[in-house]
Amino acid sequence: MVRFLLLMLLTFLPPFLFAQTSDRSADRAAVAPAPTPPPPPPNWIADKILTMVGPAEPAVQTPKQKFEQYLLNTAGPVPLIGEAAGAGYGQWTNTPPEYGQGWTALGKRYGASLAYNATRQTISYGMSLAFHEDTRYFASHASGVWPRTRHALISTFTARHADGRQTVSVANVTGVLGACAFSSIWGPPSWKGVDNIAYNAGISFAATAGFNIVREFLPDILRRPRK
Repeated sequence: MVRFLLLMLLTFLPPFLFAQTSDRSADRAAVAPAPTPPPPPPNWIADKILTMVGPAEPAVQTPKQKFEQYLLNTAGPVPLIGEAAGAGYGQWTNTPPEYGQGWTALGKRYGASLAYNATRQTISYGMSLAFHEDTRYFASHASGVWPRTRHALISTFTARHADGRQTVSVANVTGVLGACAFSSIWGPPSWKGVDNIAYNAGISFAATAGFNIVREFLPDILRRPRK
């Protein structure tokens, strides 16, 4: 009789225990939270590009950091490369026509572009200190192509304050207008006059807006998280 009972236990008990274990595992799976997606794999090239030209970190800058940012905006690798590209475009379109063509003309265009950028950045930096503005570009919190594009366009004329307010930027606007006005003094005749100053300012604002759009969507292109 004892052997018969043991045989019965060995026959029916293991499937019963397996069924109970499976039920408990299913219960745990039902209540377990969904796994978080893994972070993107490291990509130092993409991260370096975003550090140079992507949206800024959403942290308040110290005065030292703000001055270092001014130096980078004036004579860093991004303006040196960007103004070289602008000089090449001016050479291709023969703008301004007074410079003509050839390597000497290309050098004049490049020097004029660097001088314009240095003037713009200096005026913008001084005004940002006076009006407590953060003129860096910050990524949008919105989703969708048009809301993010609109944010990039509006950011051309706005700045952030330490309390998080976004207002019309005195520094950004006066930086462009002031640089165009000063450039008309030492620039060629086609840069002089109110109409030409307004035209060059419009070109500068349009170029900045286009660059902001690139900044906004660059993390998506490089498959990196938005800041």
